[in-house]
Amino acid sequence: MSLNFKNIDWVKVLTRAQLDVKYLSKRQGPCPLCGGKTRFRFDNKDNAGTYYCNHCGAGNGYTLLRAFTSMSDREALEFLQGETSCRPVGRPATRHDGRSLKAKAEAEARKKRTKLNAAWAGSVPITGISPVWAYLSRRVPGLQLAWLSPDLRYHPALAFWDTDDEGKPVNRGDWPVMLARARRADGTPVTLHRTYLSKDGYKAPFADVKKQMASPQKLAGAAIQLNCPTTRSRKVIVCEGIETGLALVAATGNRIEVWCLLNAGNLAAADIARDRFDQVTICADRDPLDPKHGWRPGEHYAEMLKARLLIEGFGVRLRVPKNEGEDYSDLWLRAAHLKLAA
Repeated sequence: MSLNFKNIDWVKVLTRAQLDVKYLSKRQGPCPLCGGKTRFRFDNKDNAGTYYCNHCGAGNGYTLLRAFTSMSDREALEFLQGETSCRPVGRPATRHDGRSLKAKAEAEARKKRTKLNAAWAGSVPITGISPVWAYLSRRVPGLQLAWLSPDLRYHPALAFWDTDDEGKPVNRGDWPVMLARARRADGTPVTLHRTYLSKDGYKAPFADVKKQMASPQKLAGAAIQLNCPTTRSRKVIVCEGIETGLALVAATGNRIEVWCLLNAGNLAAADIARDRFDQVTICADRDPLDPKHGWRPGEHYAEMLKARLLIEGFGVRLRVPKNEGEDYSDLWLRAAHLKLAA
């Protein structure tokens, strides 16, 4: 069965699948898949049902339908049968020349690469007097500057783009940023992750200060390699967040490589070379139960990764905090506070 996604009225389809229409308003808001406050936006580019979430990543109407409903490919295609003629009235299908579409895609990819390269070129190594180190020192007690990977850097001023009440983009000025480079296992750079900060090393005063830059490549298992271990081993620890990963670096005394995959879905796709590692420890977040799907996202995707790695011949351990809503950054902070109070 073949469908042209651009001929489908995705707002109609997704609301028929019980997705609340509030998520489809084209304004930033919570993600229907992973929550948050302002991390998700349904932009529906080219009528393909496209969306972007700072946590889950990008997708189209079909991937959103499948992720929200947990339908199989066959179930989703059957659900969409008869919907190809549901384009909203007044929006005739537009025919494009194949060459012009390819040229447009290539131009867009060049634009994204230029922005990524400019951001990285404008960054510098993290020093003990930078806002990034002030931030990390507070967030991760016991972390040492010398442990940080060169894939973590400091940019003194990047624009923070937000949206107003009408969903229009607004520039909130330039802010210091912790830049983190995600790469594939073979070293190929894929994208940059930004954490916006104040000059004194606190989070910038906005709702969602963590943003992944647009890239011509999909994340697809690319990771931020957070540290430079004192000894090279055949073990690696993988997790979702940067601060969580750095807490694990501190907790293990920088003896093991720690990779951050940025979100739960990308954790499941982690690109780990079998000829480089034998043992993988997966440190999942203890997310609240998703009532729609009946599972906790962090553990669900971690279990998916575990199953794949076992098939690929890795030794695998899965670790999850006991308390709901916690990750290993929370555990490390609590342990540090308890030590100080003792």
